[in-house]
Amino acid sequence: MRTMRAGVIAALLLTVVGLLGSGCDRASTKLTGSGGDEPVADAAPARPILVTQEWGVVDGMLSVVVRNTTDRTLRSAAGVITARDRNDVLIVSSLEAQDGVCCSVVDLPPGQEFGLYVDVGDAAEEISRVDVAYRDVAWASADESQPSTLEVRPVQLDGNGRGAVVVAKVHTDEPMVAQASVQAFLDGPDGTFLAVVAGRWYCFSQGTHEIRMQLLHPVPAGTTVDRVVIHPVADDPDGTALNCAGPAEAG
Repeated sequence: MRTMRAGVIAALLLTVVGLLGSGCDRASTKLTGSGGDEPVADAAPARPILVTQEWGVVDGMLSVVVRNTTDRTLRSAAGVITARDRNDVLIVSSLEAQDGVCCSVVDLPPGQEFGLYVDVGDAAEEISRVDVAYRDVAWASADESQPSTLEVRPVQLDGNGRGAVVVAKVHTDEPMVAQASVQAFLDGPDGTFLAVVAGRWYCFSQGTHEIRMQLLHPVPAGTTVDRVVIHPVADDPDGTALNCAGPAEAG
């Protein structure tokens, strides 16, 4: 396993859909270089949509943490992860995910981080460089970016041979938060970033709630939760109208 750190490193069970909802189910493996035309010498580099903070691999899964360094909320974007070996040969790309769109980022406020992941398999051990590009990018207007009272803190990390479970407590002063993205960032025993555990949660009522987030990959002994982040999500990507009037139901 190789990891790289590039920047800043963080009761009631509610409904969760997709414990690893920010990632991809499948990636295409390529054994050839990227090719393409030579870059124009005097072309100014484009400002990245999101800044890649760090990446890590565990049990064949590649996780990447990106950050919104702008002053606007990123309403939506589809990320494309590519990974290369030490010879700059492309070994994996998430572009051909099973559902055609990989690594969606939704409603990411200024200054907030977001974790993406893709299952790579044995090729994960060969990764030396990771890049993230974006398509279908949409920004929120300044007046659409509202502060949130959502807070989250890690409680414990439970592990077994099949994976790991992050237990966290979420608090809000708002009467109801219809949807929220919750992500835990794990550090390995050497203190470097290892993996992201991500989920979409629904119907947080006012008060404090305990949630459990499962990573379906085993992690080494000594793994810790570095931080947990949470932010509300305005739009359901499936277009399903939510009804949070009643108690939450497991799904």
